[in-house]
This record gives sequence, C-alpha cells and structure tokens, in this order.
Amino acid sequence: MWQYIVLIKPCLLLFTCPGDSGDTVVYWKGSARPVRKDDPVVKLYGALDTAIAYSHKAANLIPRPQARIMRLVAFSLMELGFYLATGRAEYLDTATALYRRALKLAYAAAPEGRLGSWLACASPECSAVDEARVWIRWAERRLVSLGEAPAAKLLNQLSNLAFEVMRTLPHIEYRHRNID
Repeated sequence: MWQYIVLIKPCLLLFTCPGDSGDTVVYWKGSARPVRKDDPVVKLYGALDTAIAYSHKAANLIPRPQARIMRLVAFSLMELGFYLATGRAEYLDTATALYRRALKLAYAAAPEGRLGSWLACASPECSAVDEARVWIRWAERRLVSLGEAPAAKLLNQLSNLAFEVMRTLPHIEYRHRNID
C-alpha cells in the first residue's frame, strides 16, 4: 500500500510561500492585519513564542514540583497569546488563573530566608529556567511598547515566578566585591 506524504505547507515544493517577501498577516485583538515581519506585534509574538519554548524546555529538565510550575508558566503564556490574538478576556482570565496555580506551587517549594544577593545559576537546569525568565521579560518589554498594561503586568509576574523557581535550583549567590 502506498503511503502519501502531505506537507502542511506545499508551497515549500515550489520554493515560494506567503511571507517570502517579508510580509505576513498578524492577528491582534480579533482582527487580521497585513504587516511587515518587523512590525512590533510580530516581534512581540516572536518573543512570546520563544518564552513558551524555553519554559517547556525548562519544565523538561527540572524535577517536580518546579517542572509543574514551569509547565503552568508555559500554558499561561500560551493563553496570553490567545488573548492578544483574539481580544477575548476569557483567555487573559485563564492565563491569570494558571499563574495563580503556579504561584501556589512555588510558594510551597520556596526555600526559607531572603535573598541578599544576585543569583548566578550553577546548573544546566537553573540556566534553562533563567533562559525562560529572560524571554518572558523580553516579551514583556515588547508588550509594554504596545500599551497592553494588564497583559504586561502578567508577564512581569511570570518572570518573577521563574526567578523564584531559579532560587530552588543549584545556584551561586553573587555579591559585588571591590577588586584591588
């Protein structure tokens, strides 16, 4: 029996796909807009997509309950993307609810004491969470430039949550010292 391979993007065979000339269609708050690929909304979605990928990567590398926290962070980021694309408040509500579930787990896993220095990761697992945190921050900066305050606030909280996960993994507490 012959098996047929079906490409999702058959334009690949013709070496000509939509977007090859640097343009695309972006969904923002329920409307589709033709834009260039360097549009601020496209850049935001790129940062958000990367933050999601790194959050899942971190979840795959770290133990429970930290893995569950980072998975919830990734799902929250996905729901936030749905909200930005559609403008439907239910997605923002779901993203916030996922954040709150992750926060409860983080609170239970948090080490005692306050951190009096900056954190430098001392393991690949901690570094993976840090990569996710950095991309969440990058998406937040892109979103702030678009004037989307409630979603930007959630991104800020999610990046802070990733930092709390980093505290539970092998790290070095770095303090500035004068070198003479």
